[in-house]
Amino acid sequence: MGERITRNTGLLVEVLNVIDHLIADHDTALTALENHFHDRYILDAGDVNDVAAFATELRLEITEEERGTVLDYIASKGMVGLNIDIVENAINERFEDRFIEPGN
Repeated sequence: MGERITRNTGLLVEVLNVIDHLIADHDTALTALENHFHDRYILDAGDVNDVAAFATELRLEITEEERGTVLDYIASKGMVGLNIDIVENAINERFEDRFIEPGN
C-alpha cells in the first residue's frame, strides 16, 4: 500500500484489509481515506475483551452481552481509549451492585 505514513495509517490499513475483496486499488483507497481523515485522529479504543479483562481485574461482574453496552456508553461519553478506570466508571454507572466479594 501507499508509502505515506500518518497518525491513522495503521488503523486505515486494517480497515482496508477487512474489506480487501471490495477494493480494486488499495493505494488509491488508502490515499482517499488518509486525505479525508487528515485533520483527525482515529482511535481503536479497545474492545469487549478489554472490558472483560478490566472488569475481572476490578472484580466487577459483567455478562458477555453487557460488554458491548459498556463500550457504547464509553463512546457516548467521549471517553478516549480504554483503561481500567474508564471501564470501572462505565460499569458502575450502567449496572448497579456488580462488585464481586472476595472468595466468590
